[in-house]
Amino acid sequence: MKQTLDSWEPYARSILRIILAFVFSLHGYRLVYGMFPQLARRGGVGRMPLDGLPQFTGYIAIVGGALLFLGLWTQVAALVLALQSLAAYFAVAVSRSPVPLRAGAKEVVLYFLVFLYVAAVGGGIWSLDFAIQKWRGPMGFLRRHS
Repeated sequence: MKQTLDSWEPYARSILRIILAFVFSLHGYRLVYGMFPQLARRGGVGRMPLDGLPQFTGYIAIVGGALLFLGLWTQVAALVLALQSLAAYFAVAVSRSPVPLRAGAKEVVLYFLVFLYVAAVGGGIWSLDFAIQKWRGPMGFLRRHS
């Protein structure tokens, strides 16, 4: 059983990365273009902390989400987006309350942790990073040009 589940891990990681990238990029579209407005207050705590960041951070979310969706420069993009989530927590949510549940920041904390995970382990088997690494082979650039 463990062997079977272990063999599915790279695929599950790819699916996690793709869904995470899509959902996070929607925050960028909201910040930059005003798309997907919030329909109701979130349990009495106001806007999500990501919505309280400056507009230029929306571009970071859009570009980072696209890179993460494709699995290109996955670990760097995930680290940048993790830092953006952390910045949203400290810049917006902590002033409300240091407790994420009371500050309306539980999503931001989860984004931060999952982005850190993806930054540590990579994008999975369905990523451009994996395809490029496979194409280059074990010797990398030297193997193709020697």
